[in-house]
Amino acid sequence: MRRLLIIILSTLCLLSLSAAERYDHRTHRSKPTQKYNMRYRLSGTAGWLNRDDKIAGDKSTEGFTMDRPVVAGGTFAVEFLPTGRLESLQQWNNASIGLAFTALDLGQQKYLGQTFAPHAYLNIPLVHRPHFVLGLRPGLGLAFVTRTYANTVPAEYKWKGYRVPVQQKTETSAETYRQIANVSIGSVVNAFLTGGLYMDFPIRNGWDITFCAAWQHLSNGSVMTPNAGYNMFNAELGLAYTPSESPNGHHFHTPYSHVPKELYDGVTKKWDVEIGVSAGCRSVYYQDQKWFGAGSLSLSAHWIPVSIFRLGAGVDVFYDGAYRSVYEEFQTEDSDAPTTYYGKTYLHESKTANCFRVGISLQPEFIVGNLTFGYHVGIYLYDPIKNLEPFAEVEKNGGPLKRGIFYSYDMQKVSNGQDGWFYQKVQLKYHCSKHIYVQLGLKLHLVKAEFIDAGIGVRI
Repeated sequence: MRRLLIIILSTLCLLSLSAAERYDHRTHRSKPTQKYNMRYRLSGTAGWLNRDDKIAGDKSTEGFTMDRPVVAGGTFAVEFLPTGRLESLQQWNNASIGLAFTALDLGQQKYLGQTFAPHAYLNIPLVHRPHFVLGLRPGLGLAFVTRTYANTVPAEYKWKGYRVPVQQKTETSAETYRQIANVSIGSVVNAFLTGGLYMDFPIRNGWDITFCAAWQHLSNGSVMTPNAGYNMFNAELGLAYTPSESPNGHHFHTPYSHVPKELYDGVTKKWDVEIGVSAGCRSVYYQDQKWFGAGSLSLSAHWIPVSIFRLGAGVDVFYDGAYRSVYEEFQTEDSDAPTTYYGKTYLHESKTANCFRVGISLQPEFIVGNLTFGYHVGIYLYDPIKNLEPFAEVEKNGGPLKRGIFYSYDMQKVSNGQDGWFYQKVQLKYHCSKHIYVQLGLKLHLVKAEFIDAGIGVRI
């Protein structure tokens, strides 16, 4: 299952680079194959890995000597520049598509190692002048890391823990620990997300100085735990070279003056109704070494006011098989239910009903050709898990809590305490035809990933 999800993610990234858009799902028009001019970019990277106790540990710990490990590396990219004839890029102010390979040293060889990230991105110009370009650079791809929990933890502690006590609790001081493993990353292959603000300064003869300030994130979406993930804040400085002019005689820094009017007025369908189903898997706790099925069913309607954006609302049904588990201490001899050592949810008995949640969501999505990228936000209407978290509070209560749709909880402790009533889903869709699309999604509670799923959908 994990390999299948990785293959689907790779396929969707490559589809976004397709130069031939056979069908436009918004205007219902077929389009011819387009040609691209190319630009090559080489840049150096420096920044830091955001402070996280699971990453940096105690300052006295061997191998962890900095609060924020320094990140250094570089990126080589090939950018496919628009010729002025591809509609989807014209609608984004003549954006360009890039295919990049980033290599980074994460600052702590023993526990963090290096990461290598092939990814695709868009350059979306905001300010476009002959001697200055300012724009946004969102991207998506894969990240391969050299250090994970499995190859940093001592053999005697593997799948048992990641820290050892340094000082026992006394009347005057708290118990302290020393970290002995990386518990932020559990898998070699991870998803790579990036978003940045870039600037280009053309020099002469196709050469440019480039700069970008970027946030970068990598994790596996809880396919394999531990999975706290990495958040990096990096700056890039480098050179770019365009070996030739575009076919229409303009350098790419000069915006194309002729954009057919129908590109902006060609949205013939103002509403879309979609039904999508997806499946995936997740791991709850690294000590369990167990995986559970997960998935979602969504019914949504989208209003398309312009050709690059649509706004939707929908009903979501989620399934998470991990909630059929029973907490290890509650397991009985006559039960064959799966168990967990993770004391986050008060799972006293195995119930299939605990696996289902139903919510409503707002679904803004951006459109680039046959691709749509959305960040959905929603609230649960049916959620049995809300009465079983956090563990300590339910245990103190003597059983499940009684909560309504909205209730107070500490959002800063979502990753350890409880999920809460607010959920999000990052959704990528590729429309294969007028009525069929494939999709890849990441379900979240704020910054805590629950699962990744992939599937298929139908547009009515």
